[in-house]
Amino acid sequence: MSKFLDTIKHAIVEDDPDPKASTANPTNPEAKASNSAPASRESVPVVAPASAPYQALGEETEHVYKKILAKTDFQSTPVAATIHKYLDPLSAIPAMDERTKFKTAVVQAKAQEGLTQEKILATFDGLKVALQNEQESFAAAAGATKTQEITNRQKKVQEITDAITTKQQEISQLQQRLSQMSTELVAAQGKIQHAESQFTIAAQRRAVEIDQEKAKYVSLLQG
Repeated sequence: MSKFLDTIKHAIVEDDPDPKASTANPTNPEAKASNSAPASRESVPVVAPASAPYQALGEETEHVYKKILAKTDFQSTPVAATIHKYLDPLSAIPAMDERTKFKTAVVQAKAQEGLTQEKILATFDGLKVALQNEQESFAAAAGATKTQEITNRQKKVQEITDAITTKQQEISQLQQRLSQMSTELVAAQGKIQHAESQFTIAAQRRAVEIDQEKAKYVSLLQG
């Protein structure tokens, strides 16, 4: 896919300054590719070179990438099918370089089916729109999931936190009340103990006085 897309960019947007130079130079990668293997749809790489650095992110990311690629793949468009209709038969001509094959195929497609440069490039614009739609759909789904899975849980966590704070305030108030009641209890106990002590002393004193007074009267009565 990468070579095919590069071919489109160079063949449609730019003019080839010297098509023979690319085939004559043995160090040219495109020349080697065109001389060693026919340019068929099967030989076109599926993953563009720009995506290579992202492969290190793991299988899960690669899976997501492939799902996006499936919905934005130029090779799956009618325009690509039209190009390959005329391009694939040219794979049997090894002497023709890839760019020349592509230009020839586009000329034939234009003559037979009205395919133009504008239609080809507009297809890529359409793919960018499709990609943007995928991004917006994912953002909406992620937002809904965030509301359901995160925001709701955050609300519950906050409710529980508030309940704990309220209970802690109630506990603090109860502790203060307990402290106050304990102080009052100690004071009441002290008062009662003091009263009991004073009463005991007074009763003992009066008992002694009664005994003394009794003894006095006993003495008087016997005399």
